[in-house]
Amino acid sequence: MTQKTPKLFPHFAVPIAELEVPDSGALCSRLTELFLEREAEGDRWRNPVRRNTQQGLFESQFDLFQWPDEPVRELARICHQALGAVVREANAYSQEEMEQMEFGYHSWFHLTRTGGFQGLHHHANASWSGIFCVDPGDPVVDAPLSGVVRFHNPHMPEMHADPGNSFLQMPYHSGSYQVAHRPGLLILFPSYLQHEIFPYLGQRPRIVVAFNAWMRWSGAPPRGAPGGQ
Repeated sequence: MTQKTPKLFPHFAVPIAELEVPDSGALCSRLTELFLEREAEGDRWRNPVRRNTQQGLFESQFDLFQWPDEPVRELARICHQALGAVVREANAYSQEEMEQMEFGYHSWFHLTRTGGFQGLHHHANASWSGIFCVDPGDPVVDAPLSGVVRFHNPHMPEMHADPGNSFLQMPYHSGSYQVAHRPGLLILFPSYLQHEIFPYLGQRPRIVVAFNAWMRWSGAPPRGAPGGQ
């Protein structure tokens, strides 16, 4: 009898989306100018909550997408459209279902100076999070991990490692996933995903926008949806 090969299934995969926003140079320049101005005004725009996972960065208050400034409005629209597309594809929602969905956001900017970093953390009370790179800062030749975002595999903490699983290929990859920021790059990921930002060693400020998002049905949930019939 010929033995068949077992079929592999990508169960419990983690969805991470990346979008290179086209023609984003002018937008990033306007955002850089605006954020540097707001940083210079000090505590007026700073988040009053100081976090022990952060060092050497300016974090704004969490209402960024509500600002009336034109470049912020443009970025908020880009992020909302991109997230909506990911939510629709990942959940196999119809256009009609998407039109019944309301989005809520917390959003802010980070401006990181030399030596700044963000320790390991996740974003509670949201389903999706995003990071948009305005300016990655200076590349550091002898420190390629400067300012890199590292996402940690949620399946790994209790996992035994040996040659049987040391080189699992995508989508079963068992290690971490690193992203070196590029201007105009938008990353979308589940809010539960642990991540950290390595110390930034460049001279020019590293500037990113981050947000958390949550959704609810504006009316009766569609049939089959959470809370529906």
